[in-house]
Amino acid sequence: MRTLLVTALLALAPGCGAWRFHDAWSDFEPSAGASGMEGRWKGEWRSEWNGHSGGLRCLMTPGQDGRFDAWFFATFAAILFFQYETEFTVVADEGGVQTFEGEQDLGKTAGGLYRYRGTVVGDEFRATFEAANGDHGVFELRRVD
Repeated sequence: MRTLLVTALLALAPGCGAWRFHDAWSDFEPSAGASGMEGRWKGEWRSEWNGHSGGLRCLMTPGQDGRFDAWFFATFAAILFFQYETEFTVVADEGGVQTFEGEQDLGKTAGGLYRYRGTVVGDEFRATFEAANGDHGVFELRRVD
């Protein structure tokens, strides 16, 4: 319950408004010749630890040194949302399959350090996550044109 309350408060905090993400999502234009991880992604997240789930969107843009900046916007219980940014490193790029990993500390009240590992194959993005508090689950998204 405390996590839900913190999430709700973060959603209402100045500078954390959904409008920033929605504007960036709407204004996004891929780089010339973009492929692989770059783009807009939409799907769902699911916790295999507690059964929670919700909608998930991600805006993935090229970062520095071959990394990708991922801006996630997740919903929960249809009225709550949480957004955060993280960075993914491509660890393998073979035969049209990009394998990536990353981590982000979302703070103790949101589960602590999250570690991600996933793949992008064409227009499908799948990742697993594991949090310091024991939470673990999946992100399943499809590319949005």
